[in-house]
Order: sequence, then C-alpha cells, then structure tokens
Amino acid sequence: MRIDKGQISGTQFMFSVACFIQASAPLTTFISAVTLQDSWLVLLFGAVLCLPLIWLYRTLMVMFPEQNLLQILVEVYGPVVGKVIGVAYIWFFFTLASLNLTDLGKFTKLTIMQETPNVVLVLMCVLVSALAVRNGIKLVTKYSTLFTIITFILLSIGTILMLNQIKLENFMPMFDQPVGKYVQGIHIISTIPFGELVVFLMIHPYVKLSRRDATKYLFLGFGLGVITILVILLLNIGVLGNLLGMFTLPTLVTLRLVNLGMALSRMEILFAVILVMLLFFKITLLYYVSVLATAQLFKVKAYRQLALAAGALLIAYGLTLYPSLVEQAASAQEIVPFLWTPFEILIPLLTFFIAKLRKLPNAKEA
Repeated sequence: MRIDKGQISGTQFMFSVACFIQASAPLTTFISAVTLQDSWLVLLFGAVLCLPLIWLYRTLMVMFPEQNLLQILVEVYGPVVGKVIGVAYIWFFFTLASLNLTDLGKFTKLTIMQETPNVVLVLMCVLVSALAVRNGIKLVTKYSTLFTIITFILLSIGTILMLNQIKLENFMPMFDQPVGKYVQGIHIISTIPFGELVVFLMIHPYVKLSRRDATKYLFLGFGLGVITILVILLLNIGVLGNLLGMFTLPTLVTLRLVNLGMALSRMEILFAVILVMLLFFKITLLYYVSVLATAQLFKVKAYRQLALAAGALLIAYGLTLYPSLVEQAASAQEIVPFLWTPFEILIPLLTFFIAKLRKLPNAKEA
C-alpha cells in the first residue's frame, strides 16, 4: 500500500537523478585531496565501475515495480529480518540527510551569509523542505529539471570564460600516484555520491517506468550527473594545478579567477547560489525518503504528521556529526566509504540473488 499517492514522470525521475549527483559537486575535494591531478581519471574509472551497480538498481526496480526498498526487503528476507535491515536503512537515510543539511549550513555561511548563525540557516532549510515533504513526491521533484538546466548553463559559461586560464601541464604527470591512492579514490567516488542513488529505490514505485524506460532514464540521469562532476574536476585541476589540495572549496576559488569587468567578476557567487539550490533539492529528497521509510516501517498512514518531528531530529543529529569541514573530509576519505558499502552495494546485491533463488512471485527476468 502506498502512503503517498503522488506520481511523477520518467523525465522528472531522470532529472532528479542528475540533480542528486550534481549536488555533490562540493564534495569533489574528497577525491581531489587524495589523487590530485589524476582525480578526473579516478572519476571516470569510478563511473564505469559503477555501471553494473546502477544496472543492479535498475534490475530491482523492474523486478519489484510496485514496491519500494523497504517493501522489497520484507518480501525477500521476511518480516523480521527485513524490518531489521529496514531500520538500518532509515538510519542511513537520516544520516545522509543530516550530513547534507550540515554541508548546506556551513557552505551557505562560508560563501553567502557569513553573519548568519549556522543553526538559523539549517532551520530555514528544514522548514521549507518540510513543506515539500508534506506535499509529497510531486513537489519534492518538481524543480529538478530547472535546477539541472541552470547548473549546465552556468557551468558552460564558466568553462568558456576559464579556457584561457587552463594549463595542460597541470594534468601531468598522469598515473603518478601509488596504486592504493587510486583504489581509495575510486572507492570514495563509488560510494559518495554514485552509490547514494540507492535512495531512488524508495521512490521508483511513484514513476511509471517500463523496463526500457527504467534503463533509459536512470542511466541518462546518471550520465548527466557524471558529466557535471567531471567538468568541475577538469576545471579545478586545469586552473589550480598543484594548489588543488589546499582548498576546501576549490571550485569557488577557480571561478573567482573569472574577471571580465565588473559584470563577470564574481561568478563564484552565482555558482554558490546554484550549489545551495542543488543541496536543498538533495536534502529535501533524502528528508522525504527518511520520513516515508519511517512512516512505512511503523505503519503510520499520515506520514505528513512526521515531517516536522523528523526535521527537528535532522537538525539535532546534524549538529553532533562533525565540528568542521576538515574533519568531515577526513572521515569521507577514510571511514564513510566503508560504512556506506553495505547499504549501497552488498545488501542490494544480496537481495537480488536471494530474490532470484527464491523465485519470488514479483520477480521477472530483467
């Protein structure tokens, strides 16, 4: 039984996937600090290696078209084990939402509203997000197309204006890092943000997708997101070179170098605004999925009643996670990829194999 009666189009689903990945643009520093000038290669390798993972998500969507992730877990593992794993996923969704909410507050305070307390910024975001969450999936994903297009336009303009400052020697030498660094970088990019697309297994029942559409829209959205992150990394490496690892937000530093008169001298402000928009979208989607999963697990039919309480929990939880961006970056490089791997790779893969072995009634040949 669906708690939310809303429905979205395949196009909205595609742009939501793209927008979700684009929102992780500030997190490119997680891999650029590890693999430096080869970060763009690590991104490409990571994206290629994640294609089977995206196919796995697509296959689960096709096998269980009317069931979201928590319902799939109960179907495959039984009511007891399935709900235990479901509780773990709720923690995963809440943690992702809280981390991104914290990122939004710190990023906004650092770039746009330096005098505003961080708590006020995250509270404003939660209040607006709660409105979307209470109105369902249609409103949550409504502006994904607009945000994605604006991001591509602004990034294209920035790329054109920065071409004269890109130095090809900044990409050299290639493959000069220890093998362990490349493995670490690929693991990071595979789990943050690509593996986070597992959250879309919570909303796919609200999309009318045939097998062909599921493949097309999911992979197109993934491709658009990858292109965005790749262009940002290429710009940062080409302009900053060896200085890349010194900055917490290298993209803002890169765009700050654009200076074609007063009208185009502060492009980083525009980029900061669009990043706030993208982060707001990602937070709202994760917030919605967290509330939906909680309501479903505890059989609360009116999930809207949980929105504000869940928002307060997100703020409180977020304040306890990391005191600074530096500590968060260190955790993302060394700890978080290992924590996320079971939720994004191991459990979905095990679920697929068990579903096939049990020959469940809803399973179809993908």
